[in-house]
Amino acid sequence: MAGVRRAFFWATAGRYLVMLVNLAVAFIMARLIGPAAFGVSVIGGAAYAIAEALRELGGGAYLIQQRELTLEKIRTSVTTSVIASIAISLCMYFSADLVAWFYDLPEVKRYIQVAAIAYVLGPFIFPVFALMSREMAFRSFALVNVSMAVSGGATGITLAHLGFGYMSLAWASVASTVVGSALCFFLYSNRSIYHPTLSDWRSVLGFGAFDSATALIAAVGEHAPYLVIGRVLDSASVGIAQRSVLLSVFPERVILAGVSAVALPTFSRSVRENSDTRATYLNAIGLITVIHWPCLILLAALSTPVVKLVLGTQWLEAASLVKVLCFAAAFSFPFALQYPILVAVGAMRSLPFLVAGQAMLNTAAIAIVANQGLFAIAWCLAGVVPLNALVVVTIIRRHLRFAWCEFFAALRRSVVVSVLCAIGPALLIWNEGSSDLAFAMALTAVLLFAIGWAAGLILTQHPLLHELLRALRRPKALYQPTS
Repeated sequence: MAGVRRAFFWATAGRYLVMLVNLAVAFIMARLIGPAAFGVSVIGGAAYAIAEALRELGGGAYLIQQRELTLEKIRTSVTTSVIASIAISLCMYFSADLVAWFYDLPEVKRYIQVAAIAYVLGPFIFPVFALMSREMAFRSFALVNVSMAVSGGATGITLAHLGFGYMSLAWASVASTVVGSALCFFLYSNRSIYHPTLSDWRSVLGFGAFDSATALIAAVGEHAPYLVIGRVLDSASVGIAQRSVLLSVFPERVILAGVSAVALPTFSRSVRENSDTRATYLNAIGLITVIHWPCLILLAALSTPVVKLVLGTQWLEAASLVKVLCFAAAFSFPFALQYPILVAVGAMRSLPFLVAGQAMLNTAAIAIVANQGLFAIAWCLAGVVPLNALVVVTIIRRHLRFAWCEFFAALRRSVVVSVLCAIGPALLIWNEGSSDLAFAMALTAVLLFAIGWAAGLILTQHPLLHELLRALRRPKALYQPTS
């Protein structure tokens, strides 16, 4: 358990540093690139993200999940990743014309073609990331991630300042992957993993086909809304929608990023050792929601000051969207664990169907209301996300066999903590109004929120309180490298 806590510390610390870097970059880039130009990068980035999902043919999760991982399996995984990356990067480059024609945005062509350069460097990064995750070497993992964020951010800001516009983001991705590739190559001492072989290709592709299908469908489901908005509305709407979603999922993807980094290795180890995976899962959702829900409440309450501070006044339209999307995101907590828990218990084959259902429901609902504008899309998601969450939990219950009363009991304390967090900011905003909330009053709201959160943890004796106290009593244990 101590090893898991150390891994969680380093995974979370790394993601926090990346969060700070990305926040600073977003703060600056939002003032250098407007919504329309940023929308071009979102459409081009969607094509890149969908291609990125196909990289799972190389079996990153395969390397983490394997009970007996041999050198030949690692080499086969890396070789497969290289072959897939070269083929897919060529497809990206030559299909850029078609994407640009479809959206009537010639700028998208150049973005995708430059992004293809970044894509082809992936085999030097992602297999090593998988091996670091398996070994819970999250200190090295954090070093690479932070270095990539800093190099990419510095490149993007410099080029945007020089007038490269949306292309500064494409070249930033190239700089980031160059730095990541170099660090992974030098930090992972066993260079023999790069010796080409396909001796275990059946094992790798057998797992990778389902893993890649799942990742591909998830990527399509995540980015299809932007593609629909770009087709029905315009690139400025795409930019505003993406920034609104980015802020609303900030707690889940950044503040709780350490959970996703550690989850698959932890659940996989739990299954291998025949420990109580059900209890581990229920405890995990309790820990997730006691952080996730309060942060969403605070973000929704302060959406206007946050948008002004982080993005600037030209993005103010996003503030009202963030409020609605935070409500939707409150039901998304099961999604963070659906992939690691189903992979760990050997239910990999059900993932593509689950993710496909989620993607189709999201995209179909958004396509129906897209011509009504961004606010209608936000409320549409507020109805769709809870339905998807219910389906996820139902499927996980079949494998872990917990009762619904146990599931809701795991959330009970988080509900109480969230209510106590909301009281102070709600009273303040009731008197001042969220749109006119001054900076000093926003800080007061944050202070009241923190007092409510601490009081809630103490009053409910939440498991997170015990984890925090344990970490304070034994801080040195967190900094020791894992063996």
